Amino acid sequence: MCPSLLAPCPLPSMWQLYPGRRYRGSDSSFWRIVYHIEFSGKEDMLLEQLPDPEGE
Repeated sequence: MCPSLLAPCPLPSMWQLYPGRRYRGSDSSFWRIVYHIEFSGKEDMLLEQLPDPEGE
């Protein structure tokens, strides 16, 4: 799906880098960066929420 068609969702206010290039949010959710670009001082980013590793 094209990123412009995705609805924005609330994101955690703080992030911590974890092994495997994953990020853990202040709400204990795990994310990875799928797409990131910076152009002319503006950034565009697509994040994917990962399943809880303890729930597997």
